[in-house]
Amino acid sequence: MRVYLKSLIRRQDAGCRIREFPSGGELLHFLKQNDGEEFDIVFLDISMKGTDGMETAKQIRKQKEESGEPVWGSLPLLIFVTGYVEYMPEAFSVNAFQYLVKPVHERAFEEVFTRAVRECRRLEQKKNTGARHLLLKDKTVTRTVAADDIYYIESSNRKIIVYMKNGKIECYGKIGELENKLKDSFFRIHKGYLVNMKYVERYNRTEIRLKNGNSLMISKYKYQDFIKAYLDYISEVQ
Repeated sequence: MRVYLKSLIRRQDAGCRIREFPSGGELLHFLKQNDGEEFDIVFLDISMKGTDGMETAKQIRKQKEESGEPVWGSLPLLIFVTGYVEYMPEAFSVNAFQYLVKPVHERAFEEVFTRAVRECRRLEQKKNTGARHLLLKDKTVTRTVAADDIYYIESSNRKIIVYMKNGKIECYGKIGELENKLKDSFFRIHKGYLVNMKYVERYNRTEIRLKNGNSLMISKYKYQDFIKAYLDYISEVQ
């Protein structure tokens, strides 16, 4: 079924990156180990081994609630694929976007997938038109910081350090959460660094130099994705 769904997605020519998991448990483990990683659309089979699709969906939504993000009208969009239509009422309790009944016909898949992509773009646009500010608590003082004033963000143990034009702020937090909020113009070049692409001066395979003179190490696993993201960013701002 995974192979078949992947072939259907590729026929849509939507420029998707696809990742497969043989069970819900492995998907949840991946999300836990890769803080900040998100998916736009998740296809879940109800009858998976171990953690089934419904329980997986509940855990994904629970993570949203715990991070303070909205559960309704947010990504990822959950699409259930199953032969058990009696689970349909329960699917909507976890804000399922749609329900595909096996055998999945190509025309039905195309209609659902097209609507899902359209909804993803609408949600991203809505998110990106919001205020570009962060609330950061430095010891006992809470400050509002404009995203455009941030050169880069560093993760150090349980703290994050935000480097700005007029100094830096240290506070408790997760770099993955900030990555999600700033992902349209920032890029995670390393598990410990989140960089504002506005201030990238030059780069090579081992480091990125910012316009303030700082040089930061880039992970070899992030290099190709960074180039693509940076070129996309440049094309949008020009």
